[in-house]
This record gives sequence, C-alpha cells and structure tokens, in this order.
Amino acid sequence: MKKIIIMLAAFGVLFGASSVHADTSVKIQVQNRTDGVPVEITSDEAPELKNNRVMVPFRVISEQLGAKVHWSDQEVVLIKGDTRVSLRSGSDMAVVNRETVQLEAAPYVKNDRLMVPLRFVAEVFDCEVRYENRTVTVTTKPFAIDGVNVKAFLLETAVINGFVVEDVVGNSYFEELYRTIETGKGEAVEPPAGTVPEYGLADPGDFYPFAKYDFLDQSGGSIRRYEVYTKRLADGEPSLEYYLIHAAHEDQWYKFDTEAPYKIWNLKGTAAKQGYGSGPGS
Repeated sequence: MKKIIIMLAAFGVLFGASSVHADTSVKIQVQNRTDGVPVEITSDEAPELKNNRVMVPFRVISEQLGAKVHWSDQEVVLIKGDTRVSLRSGSDMAVVNRETVQLEAAPYVKNDRLMVPLRFVAEVFDCEVRYENRTVTVTTKPFAIDGVNVKAFLLETAVINGFVVEDVVGNSYFEELYRTIETGKGEAVEPPAGTVPEYGLADPGDFYPFAKYDFLDQSGGSIRRYEVYTKRLADGEPSLEYYLIHAAHEDQWYKFDTEAPYKIWNLKGTAAKQGYGSGPGS
C-alpha cells in the first residue's frame, strides 16, 4: 500500500510541474487489447484536469478494467479478483482491502457522473499509467494461466443447429472470466449417460451443449477449454438445479452454477461494448 501512496504523490509532482492547465483537453487511451491496438476512452462526460489531477467518469474506467461496481448510498465499491476498493464523493480517503489510503484528489459528481482520479483507480488494479503529449496511457498486464499468457477468450453460444462464436481480447477481462468459470464449478460428477451435439438431436433426458469457453494462447492453441451442458426436459419436469461442465484439460465433469453462463455473457457484452471483442454486438 505504501507503493500506491508513493505513486500517487509522484503523479501529483508530475502534473504540478507540467504546463498543462485545467482548461486543457486530455486524451486517455487504454492499452488493453492483446493485439496492441489502443482504445480511446469516450463517454458523455469527458475526462478533465482538476487541480492538476486527471479525473475520469467512474463507470467508464471501471468497465475498461473489467471491475464489478456496487453502489451503496454515497459509497461506490469496485471489485476485481481479490481487490476491493471503496470510494466516496467528496472524500479524499479510499479503502483498499480494509486499508485506508489518502487520495491526491477527492471524487466528485459532475452532471450525475462520479468523477474519480484516474491514476489511483488504474494503479490499484495493477496497471501502468504514463502521461505524454497531453495523452494519458493506461496499460494493463497480461493474464496467465499456468504461466501461459492468454491471447483471447473464445465464447461459443448454442443457437438452433449450431453455435455463435465471439471472442474477448482484453487483458483486464480474462481474470474475471476465468474466475467466474472456476467458482461456478461445483462437485465433480460422472459423465452424463447420454449427450448429443445439439438441441435439435436431443430427446428428453439427453444432455446437449449450451456454451463452450476456450482460453487461447499466443498461437491460438487452447490453454483451458470448457463445455457447458444442459438437459432437455420432459413435459412437466422441474427446471434444472445445475448445469454440467466438462473441463477438457483434466477430462472431468462438474456441476455448474446455472447463473454462471449469464455472468460470462454479461462480461463478454461489456468487453465488446468497450472495444475488446468481435462478432455480434461488438
């Protein structure tokens, strides 16, 4: 945490010594795509310099970094992985994993948008921040599984007689996608008695693929692949309490939380909206 405080102080010196004034526009780009293409932050409320600190709309930067957001009265909480950050409008104190940290600039509300200090939010989630030629660049770090950097997350969603294939290419989203899959897994189970490749071939009682997830390496090879199966129900049969998921890397079946696929779908949608995907909705 001392590192965060020192970095914040250094950022204040940097901008305090510069010739940038409060009325100067600031461009912010995020180096988060695994193909190296920068994404420029855009929103209905532009980033701005206030007292020589770069302030950005809170929701925009949190979505760029793949963090979850929770609002409670005047407090906003960001959660990503094991990091939890609490901020309050008008307060120059933040709480990071139960440790209080002083901010260089207090968050404030402008046109119904909470503006927060960019560098603090970025660096607390382990990003690098650099300022040059009136452009602030936020660079995320690669996410690795078993020491292998992830290049892309491939999501295949079942439709009638096939799958829709989409991908995510943003470093900041891989960890949360992986965590959602792994935490959604329940107890290990035996393989289902009957599986078919698609819904159209399933009889009541058969399991068929609902979604497929694949984390790919730099060459396009699979690091982790999962297949989620659901069962075709007979008339009057109650809804499933859980799906089944097959983890290919260990050739093991597990119970799978029925909410997890929708959380993954929402993460994919947010990533695509922010410029970190391709396919429908990107």
